[in-house]
Amino acid sequence: MAVAVAAVVLGSGLLALVISYSAEAGADAGAALDRTGPAVAWGLPIAKLVFNASAACTVGALALALVALRPKERAFRLALDLAGYSAAAWTAAASVMSFLTFHSLANLPLFSDGSGGALVSFLADVDAGRRGALTILIAAAVTCLCFAASSQRSVALTVVLALAGLFPLALNSHAAGGGSHPDSTVTVVMHMGAAAVWLGGLAAVVILRRALNPDRVATVVRRYSTLALGAFVALAVTGFLAAWAGMGSLEGLASPYGTIVAAKCVAFVVLGLIGALHRGWVIRRLDANPGGGALTFTVLAVAELAVMGAASGMAAALARTPPPAVTRTGFSLETPKIPSLMDSFISWKPDPLWTLFCGAAVFLYLAGTRRLRQQGRSWPPYRSILWVLGMAVLFTVTSGGLRVLQESLISAHVLTQMALMAVVPLLLVPASPLTLASQVIPRRTDGTVGGAEVLRLGLRPFYAATAAPYVPAAGLAAVLAVLYYTPLLEYSSRTQLGYEAMSVLALLSGCLFASSLAGSSGARQASSLAAKLLSIGGTAVLYAIHGWALAQQPDQQPDSRRQEWLITVQQPWNHSVLAAPEPAGAVMWIVAAATLGVAALTVVLKARRTAMARHGKGRAIDRARELVR
Repeated sequence: MAVAVAAVVLGSGLLALVISYSAEAGADAGAALDRTGPAVAWGLPIAKLVFNASAACTVGALALALVALRPKERAFRLALDLAGYSAAAWTAAASVMSFLTFHSLANLPLFSDGSGGALVSFLADVDAGRRGALTILIAAAVTCLCFAASSQRSVALTVVLALAGLFPLALNSHAAGGGSHPDSTVTVVMHMGAAAVWLGGLAAVVILRRALNPDRVATVVRRYSTLALGAFVALAVTGFLAAWAGMGSLEGLASPYGTIVAAKCVAFVVLGLIGALHRGWVIRRLDANPGGGALTFTVLAVAELAVMGAASGMAAALARTPPPAVTRTGFSLETPKIPSLMDSFISWKPDPLWTLFCGAAVFLYLAGTRRLRQQGRSWPPYRSILWVLGMAVLFTVTSGGLRVLQESLISAHVLTQMALMAVVPLLLVPASPLTLASQVIPRRTDGTVGGAEVLRLGLRPFYAATAAPYVPAAGLAAVLAVLYYTPLLEYSSRTQLGYEAMSVLALLSGCLFASSLAGSSGARQASSLAAKLLSIGGTAVLYAIHGWALAQQPDQQPDSRRQEWLITVQQPWNHSVLAAPEPAGAVMWIVAAATLGVAALTVVLKARRTAMARHGKGRAIDRARELVR
């Protein structure tokens, strides 16, 4: 069965690759200065296709073993073996890609004189070569871990490492950005990860179906279908953003790059329809008649794998096709744009990570409250309002005008960081999303990992960290130091990956601090109140110090950003440009004072309300005792 699935995926992928890449490959091989020949021109996209398919089968089989298969059943071990063999093929494909990439960049024919030493130098000294070597090492490590893994924790570690192996390839592609088109590295990595879970998971289900008990097939397919639905949504969002970053406008659809994108969209729609059939018809047949339903599922799944293989072939061709914004003569230099106040209102730059996160968070939260109502339980409406409002603010900060301006203005960068660290947590934490999740997500008893298990195990260290408010306060100090006194300051304004790292650190540290302030009650309320107020005061001092340091700019800025991170004012009467330091320190002081003031007031009012309730309860008990006497 594994050989048949591989033949379907790779066969349809090769067919789609030949059709979509013929013109571009002919142009590459026939170029006057090209010395690599058709072997490299065709070898690279074919190796990319095998790379995509084998990486997908690795990630998908591991994900299926983690969330759908019992550790003690035979299919679990077979899934890990499938992932191991796929990872071995992934390692081989990555090696071939590095070898062919070297010859493509060096413009050398295969196995030419002196190419061996140059290849070693390429892998050791050139960024593209080092990333290729890193991919090979990660894939090889995943291969070993797949055959050695025996528990859910080891499988989870292997999944994370396998997904990390997708990053170097994205950094080597035109998704990494350049002088004439934006960086879309995170977009492409998320797209590749979602596609891997979808394609690889389906291939694993088809291959392992006969190893499952008939009464288990419906459960495994249903759990995979949930993963596939999430992957479908992620692919839709990231695919649109990545395609738009490559084309830049609708006119790009007329280019060879745009033609392949349009064909991939057609395949995506077909896959969506097949997925709807799975969720709306096949799973019900599996529940009613496991034997007949399994045959129906297999036939439909094989058709789906063929379309997925074709989409993978087109993706391999797309990776070798220059986007319309990139010319063969090189990258054009961007003219620095003078930011204006209007840009903060009219500019938008949708972020793939936070767009998906905000949309999924609102949907899941409202779905959870609906499930509570169906169970006859209530949920405070103000919490739902706070959650939706907080997600709206988070989306606006990460995808709106601030997202654009923070690339040019240090004050906008500081405002972005403070909004994520201080403003958004004040809205999200009181919404109590973890409390809601614990009430509506059932725990699994079959040894697999579901939502409740992920929350319980993943959040355990954070619960321990928020037991005392001074620990999150110390975390805030560490995060501020990382954000402003390491290369992350520059990377977060220049690269998509750096921005995601900055935003995740800022939001996580802010939520932990806000959670610690909303924590303890009861007998320890008096001491907890003092500790919380002391923590708030220490955090105020921390922000004051960092704001003062920012006010000393440009001395506190990295050398490469001193000239760019200045307010630039265009004077219409003489067209001269004046530069003056921005009020970054004042921005931090104002936001910190407002949010810490709200936090302190909330803590005091909550402590007073708790004390009054405890006092009223004590008086009621005393009156009851008097009546008894």
